Amino acid sequence: MIQGHGDDLYKYNKVEINFSTNIFNHFNHSALFAYLAGRLPRITSYPEPEPLTLERALAKRLDVEPENVIATNGATEAIYLIAQCFKGGDAHILQPTFAEYADACRLHGCNVKTIASLGEDDGFKEGDTMWLCNPNNPTGKVTAGEEVVRCIAAHPDTIFIIDQSYSSYTTHKVLSAGEAVSLKNVLILNSMTKDFGIPGLRLGYVTGGRKLTDRLCSKRMPWSVNQIAIDAGLYLVDHTDEYKVDAAGLSLERERVAALISAMGIKTYPSDSNMLLCQLPKLSAAELKAHLVDEYGILIRDASNFEGLTERHFRIAVQTVVEDDKLIKALKKWME
Repeated sequence: MIQGHGDDLYKYNKVEINFSTNIFNHFNHSALFAYLAGRLPRITSYPEPEPLTLERALAKRLDVEPENVIATNGATEAIYLIAQCFKGGDAHILQPTFAEYADACRLHGCNVKTIASLGEDDGFKEGDTMWLCNPNNPTGKVTAGEEVVRCIAAHPDTIFIIDQSYSSYTTHKVLSAGEAVSLKNVLILNSMTKDFGIPGLRLGYVTGGRKLTDRLCSKRMPWSVNQIAIDAGLYLVDHTDEYKVDAAGLSLERERVAALISAMGIKTYPSDSNMLLCQLPKLSAAELKAHLVDEYGILIRDASNFEGLTERHFRIAVQTVVEDDKLIKALKKWME
C-alpha cells in the first residue's frame, strides 16, 4: 500500500481547512447523523453477508438489475477484488493516477504496463485489463465518453475498469451504469464516499455485465460492508437529491484559484473537475505542506508519490471562496 494518500488528517492535531481530499467538505450531514444514531442497536447483530438490500436499492436508482451491482467497502475494496479476479495478466494503467490500481495488480501477480494516453493501446490482448480514472486523480481531467466507448469497442477481449469516483464533480459526460452493462467488457467503479462526503464509512459500488459481476462475487469475502455503512447507503440512496454537488460552480472556482496560483509562478495543470494539480518552481511540496499546516492549519496533498510526478507537485480540491482565499494568501506569502 502506498504511503501518503490524501486526507491524512489523522496525523495532525489542528487542521482548520482541508484541501488534501478531492471531496467538497461542506455537505450537511445532520439528518444522516440523526438517522444513524437511531440505527446503532443494529451493530449488535451481523449484517448481511452480502449487502443485497443495498445493492437492490442502488440498482433501482441506476435503472439496472440488482445482479449488475456489487456494493463494496469503498471503491478500494473493488479495486483489489478486480485485481484478484484478473490476476497474472497484463494491466495497462493510464498514468499518473491513483496508485492503488498498480498496487492491487502487483499484489496479485499482474504485469503492470504504464500508458500515457487511452489511444496508446498496442499490445492489448485477451485477458488484459485497462485501468482508467475518469475524472482522473490527480489531474482532474476527463477522457471524453465517446473516446472511451471507441476504445472499449475496439478491444472487446480486454476488460476496462473505469473508476468514476469523481463523476459528481464534473460537468463532462461519463459512462452510465446502463452503458457499462450493455458493453459487456466494462466495470465501472463509483464511490459514495465522494458523492456524499462520507470517507470514514468506506462505501462504494461496481456496475457491469452479469458475467463480470458474477466473477467478482465469487471472490468477495462475507461481511465486507458493515451494518452502519449499509444503513447509511440506504438512507443516502433515498436522499440523493439533498446531496447535489455544484460541479459547475466548483469548476468556476477552480478556474479562479488556478489563475491566482499561476500568477504567483506556480504551474497549474488543466482540469475538468474540482481538483487542481500544481507544481512549485522550487523547494518541495512536502516543505510547503508542513509550512501550511504548522502556520495556518491548512492541509494540502503532497503529490510527489504519484507515478510520473516530482517532489514539487501538490494537489488541492477547491472549497468555499473564503477558504480558497485563505489558501491563496498563505501561498502568496510562501512564494514571497
